[in-house]
Amino acid sequence: MNTMNIKQAMKKLSPRQIPAPVWYLAAVLAVMAGVVFTLQSGQSLDGAKKIIQLNMADVESTIQDYGKAMNTIRLESDAQAIAKAHAFAYMIDLRPSIIGDEKELERIRKMLDVDELHVSDKNGILVGSTIPSYIGYDMASSPQSKAFMLAIYYKDFELAQQPQPKGVDNTLFQYAGVARIDQPGIVQVGFKPERLERVMQTADIQRVAKEWRIGATGEAMIADFDGNILSTFDGRHLGESLTAYGFPEKAFNGSEGEFRATVQGESNFIMYRFVDRNLIIAAIPQSEIYGDRKKNLIIMLLISIGAISLAVFVVSRQRGAIAEQADKKEV
Repeated sequence: MNTMNIKQAMKKLSPRQIPAPVWYLAAVLAVMAGVVFTLQSGQSLDGAKKIIQLNMADVESTIQDYGKAMNTIRLESDAQAIAKAHAFAYMIDLRPSIIGDEKELERIRKMLDVDELHVSDKNGILVGSTIPSYIGYDMASSPQSKAFMLAIYYKDFELAQQPQPKGVDNTLFQYAGVARIDQPGIVQVGFKPERLERVMQTADIQRVAKEWRIGATGEAMIADFDGNILSTFDGRHLGESLTAYGFPEKAFNGSEGEFRATVQGESNFIMYRFVDRNLIIAAIPQSEIYGDRKKNLIIMLLISIGAISLAVFVVSRQRGAIAEQADKKEV
């Protein structure tokens, strides 16, 4: 047998020597890989969108719940403040002399658990107060205190203001007031806003997105209408602008949308939605979205390479067998 001929036949085939069926197999496998890549890309993205949309709906619901809780807390706080003002007015009606009794006013202030007590006459001038320096102040002299002047004319008047600067010294405070019972005038109770703030911390929007995972590594974020960050996964960057954080400028156009961007060094698929005065942002790293696609594609390519290599090997063996038979005939 001519050994040289067999060796030559077993050498690697040139592209022109590879039979059409092998090329057909390679083409089929290449098309299959492309189809798998395309289908899995679409399925992976659709799955990520569904996960994000579900989480965004949950975040929106949580924000609404927080808003309701904050409103309920404020209404309850206002109602309690007005009730304390009515109680103080009733005490004055029973014993008007307490208006000028500094010690008694302080005892009532502590009993009612408020920070200040004030009483005006029919002209809106303070005639009694737990802060002696305030006596003689004209309630009509500033917009903040002037709002209570109606109590002089309407017996059913009651008002709980939101925290705002005092008319006396411009420090932030919250007042509730009602009409005097014994004669025309105003009765007020005052609170430091820190009291309400401590109570409302349990309903703080900063807590909404904290430790909120989307998928395995995705995160939620909340910003206000002006693009300032209100809540993040790790509680950092609060108050920072979205562009300073790393989002592209003018990325959030329209009431909702989606885009891809590299933020904080990570390539992400991002969806957003405006809800009232809040912007909900949800992001999942693209490495997580397309992780399975990459693995499956590698497996597909390895199988394709193995199948093509096997086909080439079989053809080579067949050519070797043909060459061997030809050598035998020559002998």
